[in-house]
Amino acid sequence: MDGVKELSVSAFAAVILAGGQGRRMGGCDKGLVPFRQAPMVSWSLAAAQAEVARVLISCNRNPLEYARLGVPLVCDRQAGFNGPLSGVQAAMAALDTEISHLLVLPCDTPLISRDLVRSLLDAARRNPDHIVHLQSEGQPHYLHAVIPCRYRDSLDLWLESGQQAVRRWYAQHPVMRLAVDEQAPRLLNLNSPEQLRASA
Repeated sequence: MDGVKELSVSAFAAVILAGGQGRRMGGCDKGLVPFRQAPMVSWSLAAAQAEVARVLISCNRNPLEYARLGVPLVCDRQAGFNGPLSGVQAAMAALDTEISHLLVLPCDTPLISRDLVRSLLDAARRNPDHIVHLQSEGQPHYLHAVIPCRYRDSLDLWLESGQQAVRRWYAQHPVMRLAVDEQAPRLLNLNSPEQLRASA
């Protein structure tokens, strides 16, 4: 049987990570910074909504503004800014048991395309035990990933031990890197006002 067909859309949920401090954006909440007349988070949200059963936003401030986007919100278990894996942890804790895999996208790559998201999900279908993340010209994109929910307990233990490093936690599990051939602007992180203006 073709592995791509084994996991249906209903097996996947997504979390858009918008819980960071936005230091290089002058402390702004990056997910809410306007990009082409819409909050930056809305672009990743739209790309994910078309491909999975449920989408969550991980945010640690401005919940009323994020709530206007019409999807459930999750926040880190501990106060403050605890790194992206804390957003993944909060999302996994909010998922129903029929969800087997979590698509993870950052809020600051608004040029992400549905085709690229679909390729990532298809790779996860072919490799259901692996954490699958994108890679472009040798550069890993750890937060464009699909994570099996079976690793939730492992993630809890990792964070409870005080660890935050995404790459090091991934390395404890089977990992597949999905190569993107070109230096795709679809993966461009808009981390500063200058990058935002150049891409608007």
